[in-house]
Amino acid sequence: MPVSESVIRRMTRLAAEHGAINLAQGFTDEPPPYALVWGAIAALLGGSDAGIERLDRAAVTDSPGDGGRDAPVLLREALRGLQGGRDELNQYSYPFGLPGLRRAIAAYTARWSGFEPDPETETTVVLGSTEGLAAVLAAAGRRGDGLVVIEPFHEMYPAQAAVFGLTPRYVRLRESARDGAWRLDADELRRAAAGARLLILNSPHNPTGKVFDASELETLAEVARAEDLIVVTDEIYEHIVFDGARHRSIATLPGMRERTVVVNSISKTANATGWRVGWVLAPAHLTPRIRAVHDTLVIQAPTPLQRAAVELLALPEAFFHGLARAYAGKRALLGDALRAAGFRISEPHGAYYFFADYRAVPAVGQLEPMAAALHLIEHAGVAAVPGDNFYAADGGDRYLRFAFCRSRDTLAAAARRLRASVLPAR
Repeated sequence: MPVSESVIRRMTRLAAEHGAINLAQGFTDEPPPYALVWGAIAALLGGSDAGIERLDRAAVTDSPGDGGRDAPVLLREALRGLQGGRDELNQYSYPFGLPGLRRAIAAYTARWSGFEPDPETETTVVLGSTEGLAAVLAAAGRRGDGLVVIEPFHEMYPAQAAVFGLTPRYVRLRESARDGAWRLDADELRRAAAGARLLILNSPHNPTGKVFDASELETLAEVARAEDLIVVTDEIYEHIVFDGARHRSIATLPGMRERTVVVNSISKTANATGWRVGWVLAPAHLTPRIRAVHDTLVIQAPTPLQRAAVELLALPEAFFHGLARAYAGKRALLGDALRAAGFRISEPHGAYYFFADYRAVPAVGQLEPMAAALHLIEHAGVAAVPGDNFYAADGGDRYLRFAFCRSRDTLAAAARRLRASVLPAR
C-alpha cells in the first residue's frame, strides 16, 4: 500500500474551507483539565520542581497573609524571583522520558490496567501514540514481516506498515445484521496470523466503537501465543466505554505480558491531542530498541508538557469515570440526529465515533463514500470521513464516520444542520 495524504486530515481542511462543522477528525473543541494546563504553565515558567512549588504557592489567592492581593500580582512577584534561577523543564530531558512521568505512568497503569510496568526498563515516553506506534513497528519488525491488521482500521496502521516495509494481513470485523455487533472470525484470524510477526489490536475500537470482550481477547491471545506474535495494543480510548462495557488490556492475560506492547497517550483522555505526549509499555527485551528508534526519530516529547502530564495521571478516579458519562450524553445527541436524517447506526460501546450506514439517506445513498462525504460538507455543512478509508480494498462503501467528541454546543449545531437539511441531490 503506497503512503499517501491522510484522508482524515483532508476532510478537516475541506470542512474549514466550506464552513462545515468538523465531525471528521477525532479531536474536541473543549479545553484540557485545569490541573494539566496549570501543570504546563508552572513547568514552563517555573523551570524546575522547586520553581513549580513557588508558583503553586503564589497561585493560591486565599492564602493567609496575602494581604488581599490578586493572584496575578502574586504570580508576577514569584516570576521575578525565578529569574536567573536554574531551568531544567524547558530543556532536553532523557529521550525516553522524565523519570517522574515514567513513574506516574507505571502507577497509572497499575491503577487502571492491573499491571505495573517497570519505569526504568519497560516504559518509554514518546511523541504521541502515532510516533509510539512507529517506533514499535520499526523496532520489532523487519522488512517483509507479516503484520496482522484488523479492519476497519485507523489509516495510520497500513501507512506505517508501508513506511517500514511490513506486509499487512487483514482480518475483517463484520457487522451483524441481527444485532449490529461487530465480530471477528477466529479461523480467519488464525489463517492471517500464520507465520506473521506482529498484530495490531485497537480496543476500544476506532471506527466501530467495538470493545473486545474477555472471550475475544483470549482468542487473540491464544493465536498470539501459538504463532509467537508480538501484539501491539492501541489503548488510547481506554476510559471511553458505555453500556457496561469494560476495557481490558490483553497484556494482563496469561503469557501475554512478555509479548504485548501497549501504546497510549494523554490525547483523548485529556482533550489534549495537540500536546503529543504518549507512552509505550514494552517487555524489557524490546525496550532498548524501541528507545533507540524513538531517539533517532524525534529525540523526545516536550519536557514541560511531560511534567504537566504527571498532574493529569494523578487525578482522582472521579475524573476518569466522568469521561464516559460525558461522552454518553454526546453519543445520544448526535445519534438521534443521524437516525432522524436516515442513517442506520449500531450503538458504539467505546471510543467516540459512529460508523454510520448512509445508504438510506436521501441524495447520498447511491454515492460512493467520498462523494457522499463531500455532499454532506457542501449541502449539510457537516464533515465526516468516508468509510472506505478504513479498509484496504473493498469494504466500507456504505459507511461514513462521525466523531462525537466535540462540545455539546457544537454537536447540537451539527444536529440542527442534519435535521434541517433535505440533502438535495446534485
